Amino acid sequence: MTRWLVPTAPPSIRLELERRQLAGIRQHIPTIYLMASLNVVLVMAVCAHTGIPPLWWGWMAGLVGLALGRTLAVSRISPATLTPEQVSAALRTTTTVAVVSLVGLGAFASATFVAGTFGRSTLIPISLAFGSMSIAHCFSTHRTSSVVVIALGLGPSSLAMIAVGDFNAQVLGVSLLSVAILMMRFVAGQFDHLVTELQLQREVHDLANTDALTGLLNRRALVAAVERELAKGAAGGFALALLDLDGFKGVNDRLGHLAGDDLLRVVGRRLATNCEADGVVGRLGGDEFVVLWPGLTAEGVPARVAALLDPLCQPTTLGAEAVPVRSSLGCSTFPQDGRTTAELLAAADTALYEHKRARTRSGERPEPLADDAGERRRHRRA
Repeated sequence: MTRWLVPTAPPSIRLELERRQLAGIRQHIPTIYLMASLNVVLVMAVCAHTGIPPLWWGWMAGLVGLALGRTLAVSRISPATLTPEQVSAALRTTTTVAVVSLVGLGAFASATFVAGTFGRSTLIPISLAFGSMSIAHCFSTHRTSSVVVIALGLGPSSLAMIAVGDFNAQVLGVSLLSVAILMMRFVAGQFDHLVTELQLQREVHDLANTDALTGLLNRRALVAAVERELAKGAAGGFALALLDLDGFKGVNDRLGHLAGDDLLRVVGRRLATNCEADGVVGRLGGDEFVVLWPGLTAEGVPARVAALLDPLCQPTTLGAEAVPVRSSLGCSTFPQDGRTTAELLAAADTALYEHKRARTRSGERPEPLADDAGERRRHRRA
């Protein structure tokens, strides 16, 4: 019962689900509070017409003022610009206010019916039922609050009519309960449909932007990330690191392509773990990877590179064999080394091969370059 009332959404879509819930509720806020205010005004009119002293129902005017205040407050919310914590807080506040208001109105409707305060005793319960169904429909993207609104808006007064009412009131009470059950099923179906839609959107997004082998960003997503940084202009400097694996072809030739794939996955995990929290890691293709560091200047590059390469270049086990992991890396920074994605990648590419040549001159041979350097450059430009 708890899982049905409060269903759990997959973590991958939880934030987007809450944004959609808040956006849907925000869109319907004027309708929600208009219906609530109208019902409150009708109840006040009935009380005044019946001759009940204002002392007993004057407080309801405060509910109308609360509705107008909440409408103005929620209209200022823009879900797309809120942080995850702000989205959750705004959603809790909005749903809590609606539920607490229904608690008071439901208790009032039940008490007036049981006490026989009005000549037409079913007027207030029916008015509350229609208002509750309207509010529940507007809250349909948020299953928990919608179900609670239905239960509190229709349940207490319906049960009161069944328990102490005449035959007509009892029939009406049973009818309202059946409507409540149908509304709950409708809300559950709407929510399940929303979750399925968001999951499909997430899967499509992942397929379009994720490298299938390593789980990192693919070339398309990497370019998009760099373009977003470029859109910030000169005020948003950043660094771009391009690296490849030395001797990777030898691993494929000696141990097989499955071992090579395992090595790429190991490298991807190490890069993602050690690129710092603000870093963006992706695979261009083959054994080439890119790391984007937003906000990093040229002065900070050496420390970041050292922190990245030290844990990366540790041996790993492929099958039963310990294999060394070696990498060459080149960096470029915006705007010093380029102002477009192509220019920055070209600058990083040049720096990478300078790194390889420097290591070769120093006596460390990362791998024979003559065989595949031209092919690598052609692949990178493709």
